[in-house]
Amino acid sequence: MKKIALVGLASIFLIGLTINYVTASSPEAWATHRKEVISSCIRVSGLRNARSAGEIITFSDDVGYDALLVKGNYPQPHMNNRIGKMLCLFNRRTRKADVSEANQIINKS
Repeated sequence: MKKIALVGLASIFLIGLTINYVTASSPEAWATHRKEVISSCIRVSGLRNARSAGEIITFSDDVGYDALLVKGNYPQPHMNNRIGKMLCLFNRRTRKADVSEANQIINKS
């Protein structure tokens, strides 16, 4: 009876490892996701010459968002080509990005 229980537990453990391995993302999938986050955030930023201003911050699956700081130039004539920053949140479930102005994110005091 003990042997059957041990074999059963070992099988469950191995199945669990296999499932975790199968659901883990490949390096190619992470690279594709990274490109999607950056391009989506740059597109919705509304800034000219927009580029990422750091690395993507990945939150847990419970939260489901990635964050990225985007830097570029304001396109409005009255802004005189000033540099601006936008904080982008990318929803991994809906694949949509949303931004909010983030010039105050780093205080120069």
